[in-house]
Amino acid sequence: MLQPQYEAISTGTAAGPITVGDEAHKGLSNNLFIRRTRLLVGGTLFKKFEYFFDTDAPNLFRGDTAINAGAMPPTNGTGTKGGNTMIVQDAFGTWKAAEDAFKVDIGYMLTPGAHNALQGAGTLYGLDYFSNTFIHNTLLNTNVNPAGRDVGLQFRGLVLDNHIEYRLGIFQGKRNAGTADQVAGQNMFRLAGRVQINILDAETGFFYAGSYLGKKKVLSIGAAYDFQDDYKHWAVDGFLDMPLGPGGITAQVNVGGWKGGTFTTPAFTNSVTAIMAEAGYRIDAFPISPIVKLENLTVSDTDVKQMRLGAGIAYWPFGHTINVKGFYTHITTDPGAGDNLNQDQFQLQTQLYFY
Repeated sequence: MLQPQYEAISTGTAAGPITVGDEAHKGLSNNLFIRRTRLLVGGTLFKKFEYFFDTDAPNLFRGDTAINAGAMPPTNGTGTKGGNTMIVQDAFGTWKAAEDAFKVDIGYMLTPGAHNALQGAGTLYGLDYFSNTFIHNTLLNTNVNPAGRDVGLQFRGLVLDNHIEYRLGIFQGKRNAGTADQVAGQNMFRLAGRVQINILDAETGFFYAGSYLGKKKVLSIGAAYDFQDDYKHWAVDGFLDMPLGPGGITAQVNVGGWKGGTFTTPAFTNSVTAIMAEAGYRIDAFPISPIVKLENLTVSDTDVKQMRLGAGIAYWPFGHTINVKGFYTHITTDPGAGDNLNQDQFQLQTQLYFY
């Protein structure tokens, strides 16, 4: 899978669950890079065992344009291009103990969460995941961004004529540091679960799709909960994807909340809530999909919030195998004190995906 991308974004921002920018930094940052560069391998053995493994070199040659306005004095992006370091993206096996009714996953995988957090990157509807889907990525003391993954054991399946899907797993999570008289890593593991109600067709794979492009009729409602010590994450979602008239409609809403107290690294004492939604209509005669997106992020006990409004077009000449997507997003960040930061972002991406 290759996703070459052009990105332009105005003004600089500081990293965090809600980015805080500096209006003093003017101009438009430009990047030509490869958003994802992946090699994927998967298969089935003896009709009972499945395996999946892929690598990634994320954001290959993307220049560093981030401005840390919170530093004293503020620091500028270096412009340094990201290298070609390859990481393991997924590595897990599945035992189909009772066909689709009971499966056991073991290895390095996406943990149960909202629908968008379990979608495969090669079958997304919009240009990318929501910006806030994986807020929990580096909270559990991981030295690299794991893109929602963790190591563990998971049980999942489809029951009641495929109308109910369940996922329940135990994962590594954060390992506590040692002290003068205690060894590190004595704390309990991370637990996460998800239940999804399939009103129409079921989504039978490990990865959901952002759109099935007319191959399924999906209407689902899901909920998830993920916790370890003081770290808590909840999510609820609704997903619609089905043929309609001369094309098909796709829409999803994901709502999630996160809080980590002093347990996470860094500490996450204020809870964060995100509302994330996208909707579009696929016109098969062309074939294109006009798509709109919205994200609203708030921090409890503060006046800090952020709104992202975006619109774009996806062109599907060969479905998910080869496509082109262009998106414009306006980002308004209210730091709770002082003036709002307004940013404009334009992204143009093409995808080559064979699996």
